[in-house]
Amino acid sequence: MKLIPVLMVSISLSTAIQAYEGTTLAAGARKVLAVVSGELRVPGLRKPVRVLRDKWGVAHIYAQNQHDLFFAQGVVAAQDRLFQMEVWKRAGQGRLSEILGASALQRDINARALRYRGDMQKEYASYSPDTKAILTAFTDGINAYIAALKALGSSGIPIEFQLARFVPDSWHPEDCLNRMAAFSMTGNAVSELNSARALTELGPEKAAKLFDFDPPVTLDPVRGVDLTGLSPELLKNLVGSDRRIEFPVQPREGSNNWTISGALTASGKPLLANDPHRVLALPSLRYMVHLVAPGWNVIGAGEPSLPGVALGHNEHIAWGFTIFWP
Repeated sequence: MKLIPVLMVSISLSTAIQAYEGTTLAAGARKVLAVVSGELRVPGLRKPVRVLRDKWGVAHIYAQNQHDLFFAQGVVAAQDRLFQMEVWKRAGQGRLSEILGASALQRDINARALRYRGDMQKEYASYSPDTKAILTAFTDGINAYIAALKALGSSGIPIEFQLARFVPDSWHPEDCLNRMAAFSMTGNAVSELNSARALTELGPEKAAKLFDFDPPVTLDPVRGVDLTGLSPELLKNLVGSDRRIEFPVQPREGSNNWTISGALTASGKPLLANDPHRVLALPSLRYMVHLVAPGWNVIGAGEPSLPGVALGHNEHIAWGFTIFWP
């Protein structure tokens, strides 16, 4: 597929839910599948971008500049995972109850309490100087694809939206900084609340006997601090964006990675294995992509709602990540 820049486009929005009279649901779903071959004219690109999909469906994106690379990644990710991305975004914004009803209200309240409301410019700068530019290009790409779906004469929005009776709305750079997306990896919050409860009810000396601290430490709570009332119940509605919404649980999870020296491999090159234990779901949490542009040649897995590659490799190194208990 080739993405072609256009200078002007006229978009007519329609939020009507398409009905499929006389056809099956499967046929209706196929009718609105993304077109992934041929040429797609997209407003916002600066130069043409080439997208090749391999036999596994992984997109290999070749752009002539960084802006177009991440813009195209936004378009392609939205082609593949728009409904998943929209739910992920709303989970972070605290807007799930708009589409799921009262059952998601408490979850939304907690998501809004957890949401970052500080200086966004400082937040962007804490990552890298071009973070906002990358996020802007990426979300502009998502929005360009959404606009194309809503345009007069399009085949319509994906079947998931039609069944759920809502339409995707605009994305902004800050939507990618979704705290709820990472909350599933903060099991320490539960441990801290358990510790606070034990400390309150038993006192420092007895509470210390319940925990296997490594290295051993002495519990020394600040005098005058009242921890009464703290319990894991406070976290029951704080569920990460990648969890099944209807079953908020605390499963046993692990994570690991390791390397093997080139002195021990047949190729003489080091090997990296990375196994971050995250939820197994359909669609997958992971999203594979290959990004190529001046200064970029990276392939690996990330999440569909985030630009770039979180774990993968370029021509020189491979990288992964894991969580461990210090």
